[in-house]
Amino acid sequence: MKISIFKCFIFILLISQSAISQTYIVKAKTLNVREETTKNSTVIGKLNENDTIKSISNEGDWIKIMISEKEGFVNKNYLEEINPTEEITKGGFKNGFKKVFGTAFIIILLILLGYRKMKGKVSDGRYSKGYKEYEISTKDYIIDGIYALIISSFIALIFGIIAWIKTF
Repeated sequence: MKISIFKCFIFILLISQSAISQTYIVKAKTLNVREETTKNSTVIGKLNENDTIKSISNEGDWIKIMISEKEGFVNKNYLEEINPTEEITKGGFKNGFKKVFGTAFIIILLILLGYRKMKGKVSDGRYSKGYKEYEISTKDYIIDGIYALIISSFIALIFGIIAWIKTF
């Protein structure tokens, strides 16, 4: 049980990491991606004007990014930050639905399977652990998947409508 909680915690942490990263647009004609946070460090790549990038972290005037499967740094002075709420508003219903559906589906599925696993322990003094566990069958996985699909579709529908209303 502790391992399952740990796996859920790591998974949610990874999902939230993507929400923390900020998106930027390159405003310079060409922008050097450097190995370190100094203007004299080795150039490992170049970005063109209007390229969009996602930050990994901020280090003073430098933004850490991934380019060609390498981590590099670009100077913040040549970037323009994109406000995430603007993206949702521009996309309307479809964009709002897409942003919520995947995350909601995964989280609800984990909650349902975790609940089923906890409920699967029946008190029984004949066992050394003090309870008997039953295995989760394929049918149980399918049923939980269908429930998660229905619930996450409903949640995404609501968020899609909210994003659509914001376009007015």
